[in-house]
Parts: sequence; C-alpha cells; structure tokens
Amino acid sequence: MSFKSPLTLQELAENSLLRSKTVAISNLDNIPSVFFPSLFKKACIKKKSSIVKAMVQAWPFPCLPLGAMINRNDSYRRILEIILFGLDSMLCQKVPHRRCRLKVLDLRFMPLKMWDLWSVFKAPDCSENQAAVALSETEVKPRVQVAIDLVLKERPLKSLESFVVEWVAQREGLCLCCNYLEIWSLATYYHKNVLRKLDLNSVQELHLYNMNDLTCLLNFSTYLGRMRYLRSLLLSSLWPWDCRTPVEKQHVVTQFTLQFFKLKHLQALHLDNVFFLEDHLDQLFWCLKTPLETLSVTNCLISNSDWANMAEFPCTSQLKHLSLKRVQLTHFSLEPLQTVLRKSASTLLSLDLENCHLLDCQLSTILSSLRCCTQLMWFNFCGNHFSGNFLRELREHEITLRSEGSTVVFIPGCDDLSPEL
Repeated sequence: MSFKSPLTLQELAENSLLRSKTVAISNLDNIPSVFFPSLFKKACIKKKSSIVKAMVQAWPFPCLPLGAMINRNDSYRRILEIILFGLDSMLCQKVPHRRCRLKVLDLRFMPLKMWDLWSVFKAPDCSENQAAVALSETEVKPRVQVAIDLVLKERPLKSLESFVVEWVAQREGLCLCCNYLEIWSLATYYHKNVLRKLDLNSVQELHLYNMNDLTCLLNFSTYLGRMRYLRSLLLSSLWPWDCRTPVEKQHVVTQFTLQFFKLKHLQALHLDNVFFLEDHLDQLFWCLKTPLETLSVTNCLISNSDWANMAEFPCTSQLKHLSLKRVQLTHFSLEPLQTVLRKSASTLLSLDLENCHLLDCQLSTILSSLRCCTQLMWFNFCGNHFSGNFLRELREHEITLRSEGSTVVFIPGCDDLSPEL
C-alpha cells in the first residue's frame, strides 16, 4: 500500500495563493524570490493569467526562461501572449516594480528540467553590446531583450515566431535578440524585414546554407558585417556561379570577405562545400585579424596560393581544432601545414585529415610535426594511404606518449590497422 507524501509548506502556501488572485498579487512584494519559479510555473499551468501577468512585472531575476518551462504546444502561445502583455504594462510604467530585475525573456527551446536549475534565471549573454536606452532624468524605462533562435527558409515563419517578431518590433523598450541564426538559400530576400528587426549584434552563431545566388550573397554581406559579436560561422554548399564573369565574382568575393574585418570575436570558422572561395581563401584569412580556435575546411577545392599562404595569417596561429577533411592534399607541399602545427603547438587539441589522399611519406612527415603538439588529444587520418613503415612509426609514437603520461586518440587506432599495398 502506497501513501502520498504530504505537501511541503511551500506547496501549501503556493496553492493558497493561487486560489485568490487578489491575495497573490497583493503579496508579490513579500513572496521570497526562491518561491517565484515554482509559483509562476503553477500559475501558467492553471492558466491564472492575472497572476502570471503581475508576476512578470515583479520578476526578481534577470532572465525569464519561458522556453525551458513550457513545451511548444497550443497553450504556449496563450501563455506567451499573457507574458508579453505583462511586459507591455511594465514598459508603460514610469517607475517599474521595485523587485523587477527582468532583462531577458528567453524563448529559446530548452528541456523542461532546465527550469529547476537556478543558472537559467541568470541573463544569457545575448550580446556583449548592451546598448543603453537614452532616458530622461525623471523616467526609468527598462530595456528587455526577447531571445529566440531562428531558422529562415524560403517560406513564412511559423505562426508563433512571426507573432513574436512582429509584437516585439511594434514596442519601444524591447529588443529582439537571436543567438543562433540559420539562413537557407534565398531566405534573405523572403525575410529581409525579419533581418531588419533583429539586433544583429546578438547573433553569436550563424549558419548559411545553399546561398548560391550572387546578388543574394552580396546583399547579405551588409548583414554579416553588422554581426560584430559573432563567434561561430558555418558556410555550407556555396557553389560557383558559372554564368558570372571573373570581374563580377571578384567584386562579390571582395565585398563578402571585407566583412570579416569587423568580426573581431569570431572563434570558429567552418567552410563546407564552399567553392566560390577557391583561389580567394587567403583573402578571407587576411581579413581575420584575431586567432581562431576552430578552423574547418571540408569538401572544398583550394588553390596552390590558398594553401601556400595559409600559415601566414594570425587566424591560423593558435588553433585548437583543425579539420581539412576531404580536401585533396596529395600534390601540395606540407610545409604550410607543418608551420601551422608549429605555431599551434601549445594549443592544438585535434587534427582531422580524413580522406585527404595523403601518401605514406606525407603522413610520416605530419606525424613528425605532431611531436611538438603537447596538447594534442585526437588525430584522424582515415582514408589515406599508409604502409607498414608508417604503422611502426605510429606505434612507436604512441608508446613514447604513454611513457610521458600523454594520451592521443588515433583514428583509426594502431590495433585496427593493416598496411595498404
């Protein structure tokens, strides 16, 4: 026979407050802050709209992580509308509620269990550029960020996302932030109004897919240059334009790469299936004036000049992760790669050279260069050509590392390999 655990004093108090909206609202000044998340969650579930609205205006934490609390079902929009109307009332107040510390309404999806972690109530780093709103001496108007993640394709936004974008755009004192932004193909034409409404300084991770129209990429360059706090950029499936003249292509490449001068916080650059930068990769690297942590160039064609100059720029001098997966390196000199490895000797953690068509002698040269990489933890050389001599070198290197107390994961591992004939 099982018995229900008795309700805690906190649960009894919360249930009592929810039975009377007048009592709940009048006691918001006295409710301990630690009760707010649990009480707010129950008020949302029981659709106590007046209490929810009042609690938003007195929210005692920097962040209200609504995306972590409620699944995106039919009731989500109704709760969101109530909360946004609460924000509306708060922004109209000349002096906000004395307990209110709300700075960010976070609508990004998170697991429900995140609501129970106190860390989610701290303001996320929407951007390091927290622009202050000009205020008069007699008026204190809060500036609240509404944080969402967006995927823009050649179709309308989902109704909920569209509602949030339009609602925020129509209010003063609110700012629409987007940490993660994904853009497909010609979506910059379709959603140019959305891009105008975003605080582009808040974008920290940007993915661009299938943007093969020359004019579209040129127009997007101006948006890219305004994402000054961007930390991670993925360019994927950007193909060449055979119908364009070399002069036109050079103009687009120049305008696009010049935007990288402004990306002073960029830490990770991923180029996958990006062919329009062939023979211009050094131009892009030249525009990056701060070291990258991650550089991934995969499935790309690179020219001799791209490869020869790779090691000459600050962006490749302190890498933690380098991937050249499926870039054919058979006929290139390995000196530029050796120089990059030497410069990144104290920082490099992983090196991925899968399917680079490297020969046995080239792999031996790379392995020799890796001896100076004291932090290396992972090296992938699958899909290349190796002999028994290289396997012996690899085993000896692994034994030496173990004797020094270091461990590097080789993929494939020594025990899994047999020499290719």
